[in-house]
Amino acid sequence: MEKDNKKVIVLIIRIAVIIISCGMIYWYMISLFYGIGMVLGVGIFSVLMLCAIFFDPLSRFIKHIRRKKPMKIITDILLILIILFFVYAAAAVGLMIYGLKKAPADGSTVVVLGCQVRGDVPSLALKMRMDAAYDYLKDHPDSKAVLSGGQGEGENMSEAKCMYDYLTSKGIDQKRLFMEDRSTTTQENIRYSKEIIEKEGLDPRFAVVTDWYHEFRAGIICDRQGIEHGAVSADTAPHLTAHLVTREILAIPNEILFKR
Repeated sequence: MEKDNKKVIVLIIRIAVIIISCGMIYWYMISLFYGIGMVLGVGIFSVLMLCAIFFDPLSRFIKHIRRKKPMKIITDILLILIILFFVYAAAAVGLMIYGLKKAPADGSTVVVLGCQVRGDVPSLALKMRMDAAYDYLKDHPDSKAVLSGGQGEGENMSEAKCMYDYLTSKGIDQKRLFMEDRSTTTQENIRYSKEIIEKEGLDPRFAVVTDWYHEFRAGIICDRQGIEHGAVSADTAPHLTAHLVTREILAIPNEILFKR
């Protein structure tokens, strides 16, 4: 009886893993972003799904190869690495959530980090950042903003100009807006925005407007440059979240270890 109960529990877990994996694969695929986030996410959950489907033959195979000591050591190391990766991924998401909780000081200069413009049309992510910036500027009428983002491939204007046109069309006084149109990375967004703030005599404290998952890494860059900062988080489209968060999980250690 106990053996039968164990089989039932294992079967339920396998079914749950298959269903969750299918859902996650679908979530990654609907983003239509064929980048590292999608590839890694789809790869991980495809492997989990296949392991659940072929659990019995896979278990027998692993037991067979672990009879030899070298293979036992290798499989133990692989298991430890897999566990460490998932622990890190959970910790990274926790840090992202922590990063968006830090409110900016009153009077801080709003710094809006750019995102893709498709021709003359802002991407959905940029639209959400602009909306977050508009709401903050409307609620803080004395605040000024630096709109940061250069012109990349497939963009008919700089991201800064796109943001400027959008915010002024919604009634934000152009005298409150400063364009930074050279940057192509988050590091440059922060550095060049700081230069404009110093040149124009604006409040040196940053109210960073970007997606919620991006606030923690932007904060790392601000800390590295000695900038006091807080988060003004934009919403992220649900269908893009899985891909973008997975990409950010990989970007955080790259930022900490390899960039200065």
